[in-house]
Amino acid sequence: MIKLFKKIVMAFNAKNVISNKVEEPSKTPLPTLQLTKDEIETILMMIKDANFKGEHVQKVYELVLKLQMYYIKLS
Repeated sequence: MIKLFKKIVMAFNAKNVISNKVEEPSKTPLPTLQLTKDEIETILMMIKDANFKGEHVQKVYELVLKLQMYYIKLS
């Protein structure tokens, strides 16, 4: 029992802990996202058929508005 305990304690030794260091974001700009009308339609159809928790409804609503505006610009 004591040997098993020592092995468990050794597994949590500080030199085995992974650092939680956050890396700085790269300075390169992100590429712009360009979607086709068909891709936007597919995403909107998937959202229409999906179920969301109450906490996500506002974010999904805002996303759908952005997608609809983008779709209208492509038309």
